[in-house]
Amino acid sequence: MIESLAFTTTVVCVAGGLVVLGTGLAGRYRRRRVLPALAVIELALLVQAVADVAGLLGGDHPGEPGTHLAYLVTSLVILPAALGTAPDDGRWAAVLIAIALLVLAVLVVRMQTTWRPA
Repeated sequence: MIESLAFTTTVVCVAGGLVVLGTGLAGRYRRRRVLPALAVIELALLVQAVADVAGLLGGDHPGEPGTHLAYLVTSLVILPAALGTAPDDGRWAAVLIAIALLVLAVLVVRMQTTWRPA
């Protein structure tokens, strides 16, 4: 687990979720504007997943391996699922993406918690 990457990802997800929610409520949400940021977040989650798998192969063991793996897989699929479900633009699309980002922040914090040995 890369702690600094996890912290940065959490902060970016919370900030991004609030910004997307605000732009959606103001009626100014445009999917094409947030796609680059979402791609960077997904890349950071992928790097974190590779680091976690490398740690597992290197002998590190999380305190709760099953729960950690479930959080890890969920963190990788939630943004693509939200993007696939959300319409292109509009308030509800913004709400869905904002919720996905806020859930991702919680998942990353939970992954940090479950990575620590019991």
